[in-house]
Amino acid sequence: MSTDSRSIVTLENLRSVSRTRSLAYGITLMVLGVLEFVWYGSAASGLHTIIQFGYNTATVWPVVSSPWRFLLLFFGVAIIALALRAASVPLYSRLVASIRGSRTMTALIGAYLVIWPVLLWAGINQGGQLRTMTIPVALTGDVFGVLSIATGAVLAWRRLDRSASGLLFTGLFVFLLGFLIWVARGSLDLQLTAILASAVAVSTFLIFGSVSGTLCERSGVVNIAIEGQFMAGALSSIVFTSALQGTGLSKTFALLLAGLFGALFGWILAVMALRYQANQIIVGVVIVAFCTAMSQFLVTQVLDLRQNLNGSYGLPVWAVPGLSRIPVIGPVLFDQNVLVFVAFAIVIMANFALFRTRWGLRVRSVGEKPIASETVGINVVRMRYGAVIIGGFVAGIGGAGFTLGPGSPFTYGMTSGYGYIALAIMIFGRWRPYGALMASLLFGFTIALSANLNLYLQQLVIPQQFISALPYLITIVVVSGVVGRIRPPAADGVPFERR
Repeated sequence: MSTDSRSIVTLENLRSVSRTRSLAYGITLMVLGVLEFVWYGSAASGLHTIIQFGYNTATVWPVVSSPWRFLLLFFGVAIIALALRAASVPLYSRLVASIRGSRTMTALIGAYLVIWPVLLWAGINQGGQLRTMTIPVALTGDVFGVLSIATGAVLAWRRLDRSASGLLFTGLFVFLLGFLIWVARGSLDLQLTAILASAVAVSTFLIFGSVSGTLCERSGVVNIAIEGQFMAGALSSIVFTSALQGTGLSKTFALLLAGLFGALFGWILAVMALRYQANQIIVGVVIVAFCTAMSQFLVTQVLDLRQNLNGSYGLPVWAVPGLSRIPVIGPVLFDQNVLVFVAFAIVIMANFALFRTRWGLRVRSVGEKPIASETVGINVVRMRYGAVIIGGFVAGIGGAGFTLGPGSPFTYGMTSGYGYIALAIMIFGRWRPYGALMASLLFGFTIALSANLNLYLQQLVIPQQFISALPYLITIVVVSGVVGRIRPPAADGVPFERR
């Protein structure tokens, strides 16, 4: 029996996949750059967009005297130099090797310390708010287009691997930002900070869903049931909270209950897929159909009659001391409801568990080579059971993001197929928690973009319904492999039989 050499996991095959993906990402960025240059850059030269960064009275840059500004500038440049020359500093190089992303975080801190005094000298503060910025639409489109084309050309030529996904996400975000600037041209101010803050809030359930799919598929089980777990978590959490009128720890226990319902359906999926060797896709679709029918029945026969069980109870908003006062970034990332911070924590914990622990190594091994894992004493079925149930628990908590997150009552169909979008996000993120986080934020921005375009309906050349369909369009593009071939776990969706 012949074996396709490309299916064997070798370093050369992985490098080939990375080079092909980088080439596809580079071509994608160049196409986006051409669109930006031709589309946004073709706007009349006299048209401008007013961007308003102020979100509340806490979003001004803290004013410091000139000596402190020079000191901040000096330290910022020094920190950026440290991040660029990490290998030359022994202690810092060990930190970079042990903590993923520490080098990027260091560079961002240095950039903030540089930008702070420069913008103060430019007079960014005005009357307790950040000064609005008026930019020409055509020039913005030209600049975005040239930068995207240049970045895509470098990516396609050098075949970069580590930075390829980050550059693609940045390029897609810049394209959508350019579209927003083009749409908002004229008299209406563009509330950019508010749109970004709503994008992060909307991304919450997508983060939970994509991390859930990552945990399941890393172990070799396809979890199509995320949509159903969303429904179960959303419905159970709001009913429990409403029954207790949102008092005491009811919201905390509601989150746990939502997770337990998600874990229950994860267990059902695991039993059918692992014990009875049923088709995982079909089982997942059946679970979604069951949850859809049950949610419709409960809404029409129970909640519509007893509306006290379907109230509006939102999770508290937590402004992180100090960090929430950072202009633009503070309101967007550090002044959100508690579930947003839980989502970020889930991403960090999932990445650590998958790539830094023995459990994660075993989960990844049973998702790649289950037979080889069994020969070294790993219980493949048990590991898959655990990963799928944990993934279901995470998806159930994500379902609470539809109701407890924004403080909305449950309505039939409110999940809107976002469970399937979470699977596309998982693929776009290359089955990695951090990749899923970045892709979720990108998709959340498209959702927030379509929700905020009602203000500019008279200026829209494209129908608003097309903008609303943008997240689903991106999902089709991602799943179809247009942005490059992405290698899934080798045993993903393959039934396992002991030999």
